[in-house]
Amino acid sequence: NYQKIKPFMKPRNNTGITGVNPDLIQTGDFIGVIRLDGLDPMLAWAMGSTTGHTTVAMRDENTNELFICESTANSSYWPTNGIQRTPFNVWMQQANAAGYNAVWAPLDPAQRAKLNVTAMWDHFYKSEGLQYGYHTMLWGWIDTVKNNYPCLPPDFEACLEWNHIEILFPIAAYIVPSVGQLLYEEAWNKRLGTTGLTAAEMFMYAETQLNMSSDVIPTIVEQDSWIYDTTRYGKPVKGRSMVCCVFVCSMWKAGGLFGNDTVNCGELTNLDDYDLNIFDKTKMNSGRPEICQINDPENQNCQLVGPYTLNFNNYNEAPIYSHMAEKCPSWIPGEGPDYWGPGKQQGTC
Repeated sequence: NYQKIKPFMKPRNNTGITGVNPDLIQTGDFIGVIRLDGLDPMLAWAMGSTTGHTTVAMRDENTNELFICESTANSSYWPTNGIQRTPFNVWMQQANAAGYNAVWAPLDPAQRAKLNVTAMWDHFYKSEGLQYGYHTMLWGWIDTVKNNYPCLPPDFEACLEWNHIEILFPIAAYIVPSVGQLLYEEAWNKRLGTTGLTAAEMFMYAETQLNMSSDVIPTIVEQDSWIYDTTRYGKPVKGRSMVCCVFVCSMWKAGGLFGNDTVNCGELTNLDDYDLNIFDKTKMNSGRPEICQINDPENQNCQLVGPYTLNFNNYNEAPIYSHMAEKCPSWIPGEGPDYWGPGKQQGTC
């Protein structure tokens, strides 16, 4: 289960900014984050990851200035809302003040060579300012009818089920309609090819018109082509709905990292981003900058900032394949959570 993911986080000797030379960080590199605030650990637990947030590094093609690009929400600890870019040095100061634990994962040179950087920036500018992807936040996790919902230890027999969701979500939407519209109604309508139906109407439509059990609705693959009613800099627009890991994947996809493979980034979680076999093995462990080895001798990657250690589980292990992460269970009945099953390892789910 999640408690078996090792090593556990522990206090770092250097609780602030490590001091990595930013010249080493290049376009397409991944930076994973966790903030121990309750929300991030809950998201990490649900995804089987050790991060609750993900970002991607980008260098300006003209000035070579380094930016951190991400999809996030403004809060008491983060000043900017939506899809954004922040100069690296500014981002590091904000991350340190926010209590972020952040680790850098450089792309493999062969993977970086695939990238069309102009296309990546074009995608960013088309997406900049869009609201965080609340519409799709939950549904990239749900690939199966039963085997993605969380269960309670120690025997993992008591689980959240669709029967609970199909009752509770409509009640929540009745009490606060905007919650239903934001968290599930539009996403489920997309899956059925309908518009504006309520939960009850969608259940009826699925059963009578599509001969589909309602519990199948959340498992339908999130298509990257779907456009949602969202906002850009607070004003209503039509646009993509992307949480942090989906946005990072979409930047790689826009740059051509996945080649001819059909990848719907809306189905990828934090773990799916950093478990991809696309990172530079020579920059791990003893190949890291000396300052990283001194500050975090046991970390296989380079931690940039944070009071606690952060290690990526199942890092750099998964193959890229068409339709990856679309039908992956996250637990085995009777055994418990298994976010790294044979389907992920063999490229079959």
